[in-house]
Amino acid sequence: MKKIFTAMLLLTAATGFAQRNCSIKVNVKNVLINKGDFYFALYNKEGDFMKTPYSKIRIPASRVKNGVIFTKLPAGDYAITIFQDLNSNKTLDKVMSVPVEPYGLSNNVPAYPTYASTKFTVTDQSSITVSLRN
Repeated sequence: MKKIFTAMLLLTAATGFAQRNCSIKVNVKNVLINKGDFYFALYNKEGDFMKTPYSKIRIPASRVKNGVIFTKLPAGDYAITIFQDLNSNKTLDKVMSVPVEPYGLSNNVPAYPTYASTKFTVTDQSSITVSLRN
């Protein structure tokens, strides 16, 4: 009985560790201007979408051609938003709620993004490509 309990405990611990070993590589295409910084936000809950990212990365536009990688993630559903901050104010600028700086969403959703429309499932090492809307 003790051996079974120990084996189950080790299996549970290994499963928990393996679940935090996923990664997502995000490639960006349709970059027209090599200026400013790119902001990547990763969401894993519907209630947090476009409010509180699970993880975020900022990189200079000159490095975005190599993409970015989110690591040490548990398996599950995620959504990604990206914007290019052309004027270095750390905000996606909008006029009448319409973005005036390049932005992109996972699944390349064209308008009115929701968590349901942008989410995708990660179970191991994943890669997605997001096209910027300029």
